[in-house]
Amino acid sequence: MSLFCRNNRRFLNICLAPIAFGVLAGCLDIPEAVDDSGKIVKVEVLVKQFGETSMEPLKLNSSEKAELIVDIAPDKEKDKVKYYWYIDEDLIDSGRTYAISTSFMSSEFFRANFIPNRLVVEDREGSTLEKKFTVTVNTPPWLSNITTPADGDTLYGNSQTPFSFVWLSIDNDEGDHLQNILEIDGTRYQVGELNQVFQSGFSEGSHTFRILVEDSQGDKDSLPMQEFFVIDTLEGK
Repeated sequence: MSLFCRNNRRFLNICLAPIAFGVLAGCLDIPEAVDDSGKIVKVEVLVKQFGETSMEPLKLNSSEKAELIVDIAPDKEKDKVKYYWYIDEDLIDSGRTYAISTSFMSSEFFRANFIPNRLVVEDREGSTLEKKFTVTVNTPPWLSNITTPADGDTLYGNSQTPFSFVWLSIDNDEGDHLQNILEIDGTRYQVGELNQVFQSGFSEGSHTFRILVEDSQGDKDSLPMQEFFVIDTLEGK
């Protein structure tokens, strides 16, 4: 092979090498830079009670224990940062969750001293984010199991006779308004704050009724279904 040919082949190899490298580089995906700063961009406080988790407004039913849980973004940092629970300026606990027992909700004094209203999250660089929040504690309504008629009672009259239904619903939260429901033979009657209703139109035989109540915060109570009997006669017992 002549010197000319050898030199030309060497020239081609040198020229083609950058081109091949450029094609190869164009086929490779260059990975994006990983954000490993540990910066927290969002902090939320959730409440968990009765097996369900909800966001603000944070409302607790005083009859059941609960937890406050911190949700942050990015989620991958949740186990790498520090959480501090405060009541105003007083630090009361640390950790991603804060347990609230029913005793903490039993009075205004305990609520003011054991239920936090401020959260501080500290990231790996020592930077902090603060979240202020309000937890509302609601005492659920309560129904007495003493009713008229009582379960198993026999009533005497006819379809024109107005029978009295009486019950007692109570709510210990001042100013709360109750909505009572009287359910008779599967039909519900919204009776507002009344605790006594007269109802007629009953045929002879077995009938059912129960009482349900709900307060303005959405907490409820109810009595089990009860049965009474009507004898079609005007002769009272």
